[in-house]
Amino acid sequence: MKILIVRTTPNKVNLNTYNLQGIGLAKALIRKGHQVDVAYYGGREKDHFQTLTFDDGLSLNILWWHGWGMFYEGIFPSLKKYVNDYDLVQVTGYVGIISWWLNTHIQNKVINYNGPYFYEKNRGDILKAKIWDNTLLKLSHRKNMMVITKSKLSEEYMHSKGIDDVTTIGVGLDTSNILAETDGLYEQEFVKRLFDSKGSNKYLLYIGVLEERRNIPFLLETFAKVLEQNSDYKLVMIGKGKEEYCQMVEQKIDELDLRESIIMTSRLDQKYMKAVYEVCDAFLLPTRYEIFGMVLLEAMYFGLPVFTTHNGGSGTLMTSENGIVIDELDANKWADKIIEVMENSDKRKKIGENAEKTIKERYTWDALADRFLEVYQRRLGGKK
Repeated sequence: MKILIVRTTPNKVNLNTYNLQGIGLAKALIRKGHQVDVAYYGGREKDHFQTLTFDDGLSLNILWWHGWGMFYEGIFPSLKKYVNDYDLVQVTGYVGIISWWLNTHIQNKVINYNGPYFYEKNRGDILKAKIWDNTLLKLSHRKNMMVITKSKLSEEYMHSKGIDDVTTIGVGLDTSNILAETDGLYEQEFVKRLFDSKGSNKYLLYIGVLEERRNIPFLLETFAKVLEQNSDYKLVMIGKGKEEYCQMVEQKIDELDLRESIIMTSRLDQKYMKAVYEVCDAFLLPTRYEIFGMVLLEAMYFGLPVFTTHNGGSGTLMTSENGIVIDELDANKWADKIIEVMENSDKRKKIGENAEKTIKERYTWDALADRFLEVYQRRLGGKK
């Protein structure tokens, strides 16, 4: 099967980024004998291909499309020129200009891969969806659309729009990246600091953007409550955000007198994250909204108990056996649950082992590839 994976977002991606989903899926499909190209927005550059090699001999092509941005989507004038060369085209999102064109002109070989779901504070997304739903989606023959979603919440969202053929598969982890050898892994300054400071401390980890959606003040309040019960904890924070929000976070740290108990850096190259996960004891993500959360995949892969809210990723990946989902944003309840799990070594170990097993067996790209192919073949009427 010859497959094209299209990312419509109008910004140029950095191919050195650790877990580009399209590339991760493409590599897994190529390992199974299929030919797969990935199309990205190329800005004002002319259309051109770039070849990436992996696994000592396999390769995939990146198609950089000439185009421009409109309504947070790339517009590619040469789209029609390429799509007829493929047996199947997978496009991000459920609707938009590119999705509409594909589902109107070559619907019998188009799969939409959708992540977003309804969140009341995503005002921009809500407005955009409302416009699309009342214009382009009406013209896209939605009853014949086939959608793969990243989460069960996204699946519910698709059904609410009258799209019936929806399959939740999730998102995978590219283990060839996460396990790549890194020179001086344990000698990197921040990593060395973590190991040198470990002692009898237990490390609670947060990785990600510092922003309102991620609920950082609540994270700090929860950590303060944990310290009231046991002072042998440290909070490891890796991430940055807009200047004003980061200043508020710094003020909150001082207000709660947490400065000596937090080990923090604004940036750490992805190649060093393996060591960070290895030295930490649990992962905290009190997010208000998460399409999926690659950090959930990573933390679980390395056997960390994850404490999080009900969101796209947790609702798809996690059960009471492999993680801890706490819907109520009550710092006392979060702290009590963290202490309960972390101070029970058998329980903590069991949750971590189950988390690791879940990702390694079910949520690597190689594990998910067959499920994508099942949907592809159904779209193509059983053709391979």
